[in-house]
Amino acid sequence: MTTAAASDGAISVALLGASGRVGSRLLELLAAREAAGGRDGAPLRIVAALNSRAGFLARAGVPAGRVLDRLAAAAPGSAAAVRAALAQRPAPQVIVDCTASAEVAACYPAWLAAGSDVVAANKHGPAADRPLARAIAAARAASGAALHDAATVGAQLPLLATLRELHAAGDRVAAFEAVLSGTLSYVLGRVQEGTALSAAVREAVGCGYAEPHPASDLSGMDAARKLVILLRACGHDVELADIERVPLVEDALLAEPAPERLLARLAALDGTWRARAAIADARRERWIYRASFADGRARVAPEAVPAGHPLARLAPCENALILRSRYYHAAPLTIAGPGAGVDLTAAAVLADLLAAAARHAVPRVRLAAPSAAALA
Repeated sequence: MTTAAASDGAISVALLGASGRVGSRLLELLAAREAAGGRDGAPLRIVAALNSRAGFLARAGVPAGRVLDRLAAAAPGSAAAVRAALAQRPAPQVIVDCTASAEVAACYPAWLAAGSDVVAANKHGPAADRPLARAIAAARAASGAALHDAATVGAQLPLLATLRELHAAGDRVAAFEAVLSGTLSYVLGRVQEGTALSAAVREAVGCGYAEPHPASDLSGMDAARKLVILLRACGHDVELADIERVPLVEDALLAEPAPERLLARLAALDGTWRARAAIADARRERWIYRASFADGRARVAPEAVPAGHPLARLAPCENALILRSRYYHAAPLTIAGPGAGVDLTAAAVLADLLAAAARHAVPRVRLAAPSAAALA
């Protein structure tokens, strides 16, 4: 592996979580890009891939369509050694994290310090508690490497970029409210339509909006991490413990480690949520899982809001942000659209990967032929 672009201009890439749903879909997108000749930027060379069990290093690179076969043939238990090797020089130019692992996020400072850009779908890094967050910031400052995290909130929606640009331009956010969990947006939307809670969660898992074990979504922890990331984009020094979190489903129930047993146990709450949805209908309200920030207080919680509220009108799986600030005081800034699903997340990761690759690409300078006068 090399720290500079190879002689053919290819950018070296390591992919973590390669066999997961987002990682697998990203490989399909990369294979399609390779088949099309990679004309939308520098060529990418996958020099490492890992999942939770195994990993491999391949200095010459592996075509995207063959990565999973190569990973399946890797030695069991090799993932930790490969993960550690990514911080050694020469390092990959871009490391893509499609896991949901806090252990992987803890490696970001070492990777960034080695000069690798990190592309993260994993929220544990951008939403890390202050010690890790500061270590990540220090490593970025020392090496000049970048952390690309657009996929962590809203998939393809331009939420983080917008907030960071407003903050850089001197805007100050007074308050905002949002629906940040596409999973809970889908689940509560279906419950409000008459579907049982347990069935709605199964549907969300089947559609790829929720993980096979949906505890992080149902606990509100995923939404809380997204709120931390958004608030940091606005310039606020917050961490997960600063967020008031009210789960959709009690944490004690979500402690069940087996996904199928958890989904079965959710049936005990079907009657409760059927009644809540009926009461909301009678009051012309709808249930949403709302993230909010006002007067220094940050909160995520299930709430019934008037049916005419902009957040109540979202389609299942949509995300939205409604923001008031120094610049947006007469009328709020609203960004809304689909914010969940494997395809959207993988596409957001690919966009960040191409942006990271562009930072490392060696410009190809074309020299004009000298004029006759210059040769005279």
